[in-house]
Amino acid sequence: MSGCRVLGERWPSGWVLAKVREGRGQARGVLHAPDCEEAPQGAPLLDVEHALNVAENPGTQLCTLCGAGQELTPLLSGFEHITNSAPGHS
Repeated sequence: MSGCRVLGERWPSGWVLAKVREGRGQARGVLHAPDCEEAPQGAPLLDVEHALNVAENPGTQLCTLCGAGQELTPLLSGFEHITNSAPGHS
């Protein structure tokens, strides 16, 4: 895991999406930190808002090697909690 590590105290400068196509179905993807060994070279850098939008897609997975899952999952859960508990929502 030389180039892939849990992010810990640092926040990445962005996220990259590795697109995976399996057979004829919809394209799937995996979100990575830019310095992850599994991240595609030259992929566009996504800001956190765009990364969260992509992460909400059921076909998207979050890389567990580089810490994308550990960093983005709490943010996804947090936004859902805020939305569901906002005044006027039942």
